[in-house]
Amino acid sequence: MFLIVGGILAVVIDNADTAKFVIILISIAWAFVFGPWAIVTFLELILGFTLVNKLKKEN
Repeated sequence: MFLIVGGILAVVIDNADTAKFVIILISIAWAFVFGPWAIVTFLELILGFTLVNKLKKEN
């Protein structure tokens, strides 16, 4: 699920630094709900963001 959210962030937010800040905020908020699963959430968000960002740069 968060892989898709990370991809959507890469499409919606053009500035990479802003997108990374939003990813960190989502992960911190998720830590309050599910604790250590926030680490996995962070990795999924970064992976989705990176994949879509690389595809955008290739085209």
